[in-house]
Amino acid sequence: MGRELGAALGCDPDLVEAACLSHDMGHPPFGHNGEQALNDVAKDCGGFEGNAQSLRLLTRIEPKRFVQDQEGELVSVGLNLTRAALDAATKYPWPRGGHPEDPGSSKFGVYEDDLPVFDWVRQGAPAHRKCFEAQVMDWSDDVAYSVHDFEDGLHAGHIDPNLLYAEPERADVFAVAIGRYVPEDTDPQELAEALDRLVDQDWWPHGYDGSAVAQARLKDATSQLIGRFCLAAENATRLAHGPGRLTRYGAELVVPAPPATSARSSRPSPTGT
Repeated sequence: MGRELGAALGCDPDLVEAACLSHDMGHPPFGHNGEQALNDVAKDCGGFEGNAQSLRLLTRIEPKRFVQDQEGELVSVGLNLTRAALDAATKYPWPRGGHPEDPGSSKFGVYEDDLPVFDWVRQGAPAHRKCFEAQVMDWSDDVAYSVHDFEDGLHAGHIDPNLLYAEPERADVFAVAIGRYVPEDTDPQELAEALDRLVDQDWWPHGYDGSAVAQARLKDATSQLIGRFCLAAENATRLAHGPGRLTRYGAELVVPAPPATSARSSRPSPTGT
């Protein structure tokens, strides 16, 4: 997905794919719960953060090449990736406490011990700004896990799509989303309209019983959703920045609001499914 979206916008597809494959390497099992547990255990030595751990794995822990340090000791320089590849995999380009809008945020992309290599990666880059390839990676990641979580929820019987038509269940869904996935000042009616646009699509899975027909329909819905959200970002970004190659710090990825209305095309989804 990230490779195809990046290529459509003029990025080097290998670079974006490398970022997509590597940016979550430092994330432990059990999701954010596992990350919190490791952070608690490691609090006396600086804590743990999955994104910072990814950078450490890529540049220090996963050995491909060794060099001598100032004391003459052999040390690993990780996978020996390029500056562009490491920058594209950096979702939070700042150390702990360096969030540009929320200094108290627990999200950061580099441990203090790894600041020298981080400074090399970010040499000449605008402070706190993700490069364009990292933005493509980040949006692709958001789309992929959101859509596939929905698919998995239907498979497992945790989601009944018919409840998306009912109250108070709809209001409960919007209450969870506001502040966590969308800004706190979002009008619930805006979310209701976005949901209605989706459930009105011919491919929307209105039910799931595990049959071959239902499984095929769900796979089609997954593909349609991924294509819809990625194409919306592609179209909006092209509208803002025009044709040509969009790379590094020459553009910003534009995710339109609401993204569910922006894709008006029969083009296949970027996943090719």
